[in-house]
Amino acid sequence: MLKVKDLSPTQDEYGTVLNSLETYQFISWNLIQFGCLFIAWTDEQGTQLDILFTKLRHPLAKVGPTQGGVRWNDLYVSIMRMGAFGFEIKQDADTSSDYYEEKLAGGHNLGSTADKLAELINGVRSELVKEERKE
Repeated sequence: MLKVKDLSPTQDEYGTVLNSLETYQFISWNLIQFGCLFIAWTDEQGTQLDILFTKLRHPLAKVGPTQGGVRWNDLYVSIMRMGAFGFEIKQDADTSSDYYEEKLAGGHNLGSTADKLAELINGVRSELVKEERKE
């Protein structure tokens, strides 16, 4: 497993997080260690999103029947002022940008940002799968 001293996300001159393997590994490591991470992310095309990633480490106490197939051990992605959803991490991720836009954008049309967002989330999911296989 990677150590925190070996990890840092790729950032632009403003400190906003960019897509890269280092970023996906950094987010994954934080999720495994701490269960959540909040980032300011950019698609490098003028859009910034504030994104909360959450990965529960233990079954969640819940009340009532949940809908939509969301499970306690999913990767939860919340985009502030837009939407949130849980995505399975038990398989290598190659989910389309259209699916992420449908689940997370709350009716907003993200345009080309959706493609970059899909790269981010798929990258994090893939790194989580790799880390789970090591355990």
